[in-house]
Amino acid sequence: MKKRKVPELRLLGTRASRVAALMVVFASLSQTIAAEPLPAGLRGSWRITRVLPTHNVTCWSREQADQLVGSTLTYATRAMSWKGGTVALSEINVRSVSAEQFAKENGSEQGRASFEQVGIRSRNVTEVDLQHEDMDITGATTEVPGDAVLLAGPNRIVVSACGVYFEATRSGMAQVASR
Repeated sequence: MKKRKVPELRLLGTRASRVAALMVVFASLSQTIAAEPLPAGLRGSWRITRVLPTHNVTCWSREQADQLVGSTLTYATRAMSWKGGTVALSEINVRSVSAEQFAKENGSEQGRASFEQVGIRSRNVTEVDLQHEDMDITGATTEVPGDAVLLAGPNRIVVSACGVYFEATRSGMAQVASR
């Protein structure tokens, strides 16, 4: 019996065209990741209700942090506002973070913030990291309060700036019913 020669299957032709096709795939994936939408549960206005006591190092004094209590953060699809300043969001990153990851990423040998200290009882929460240009809103730093957010509950978020953690609750008529 005579063996037949089977032609090679060439999906994309030359090596250069395969590399180009892979680059297109990776570029579209990175754009998809960078273009995550603001979670619907975060949109709206939030009133900062208190400074949360944590054991990590901060770059603000208690007096500087207390000045934020009572102020309102507003999150929209591509911008956030606080104390009359609006910051355009260039990128939104959303991820699930565990209690262990949070402690590891938010502290040093001098002290660490923990889920327990910020009043989070679950093992994982959604973290929203809002990227933007530096802006001097507080006069103390170019950090914008509220650009790092933990979705702690339907009507509660934990925001941070300069190592200080704040509790904020949904303000106005947009309260989300607890499930």
